[in-house]
Amino acid sequence: MKKKRKDTSPKPIETGEVSVRHGESYWRYAWRRFRRHRLAMVAGVVLVILILGAIFAPWLSPYNYSRQNRSNMFDAPSFRVEEDQVEDKCVRPRVLWWRCGVHPFGTDDLGRDILTRVLQGGRVSLIVGFSAAFISTLLGTMIGAIAGYWGGIIDSLTSRLIEIMLSIPQLPLLLILVGLLANPEVQFGVFLTGLLGDSKSIVMIIGVIILLSWMGTARLVRGQVIALKQRDFVEAARAVGASRIRIAFRHLLPNVTSVIIVQGTLMTGEAILIESGLSFLGLGIQPPAVSWGNMLSRAQGFLYYPNGIYIAFFPGLCILLTVLCANFVGDGLRDALDPRYHGRV
Repeated sequence: MKKKRKDTSPKPIETGEVSVRHGESYWRYAWRRFRRHRLAMVAGVVLVILILGAIFAPWLSPYNYSRQNRSNMFDAPSFRVEEDQVEDKCVRPRVLWWRCGVHPFGTDDLGRDILTRVLQGGRVSLIVGFSAAFISTLLGTMIGAIAGYWGGIIDSLTSRLIEIMLSIPQLPLLLILVGLLANPEVQFGVFLTGLLGDSKSIVMIIGVIILLSWMGTARLVRGQVIALKQRDFVEAARAVGASRIRIAFRHLLPNVTSVIIVQGTLMTGEAILIESGLSFLGLGIQPPAVSWGNMLSRAQGFLYYPNGIYIAFFPGLCILLTVLCANFVGDGLRDALDPRYHGRV
């Protein structure tokens, strides 16, 4: 009889509930862990759909988001073609199943199609959210890495600044900054208006959110860098003559990438909420630009009109879905990127 050959193939290494396969990269392992987080996967799919809808908004609707049609004010959601729909109110007669005269989300107080405005508003809200989250996370990462690695007076000054900024109530400070920048009588407000034109309110909101949102990332990265800078691989880099900047950004930051990614994802939802809140109060995105927040603000006066609730319901639902999905994806990324975490996965 032939002897059975002993199986010498590498076996997976068990680490909690998910096994690491021999030769498997860290990112492939993290992706496997993320896929096991069903809620995060569903949230990711929904978030991708919302992003794609916002990107292709101008080509997904037969209507212009700002064109009025007062013969169709306060229409309820319907897939039936309105007989009195005027063709010249449409940009194109049909987009896939969506024909001119059909209003799936209804119409607002000026007869504008709500779904078209929700898609267009998503472009602005998501641009603000992702831009502010990316830049504030990048800024906080750089400040935190420099403060954590250099230490000394730089770390002390940075830490005091972060503590002062975090101790100030965010909402009053937001309102003060936005009020000053938006005021046409303030010299800097005049300069911004001349420089940016109609995009002033969008750029202004992004800037204010960045100014007040980098501290959490900076404090988080600083703590991680302080914990890592005495490790052997950092000492080895020093021994071969690597500069401080190279050590901080080439050797330390890659080891806190997972923390940065999770923080940036969670920051996206927070930035969208801030923009929506400011726009709801009338201090955020200004017409003719449309965002989910200023759609909600405009809807306040029509909630008791026939079918007026739809003007507020759909943009509010989009804000809720986007923020929840961003938080669920961030939760899933945290679970997946930290091998020591044995929560949902």
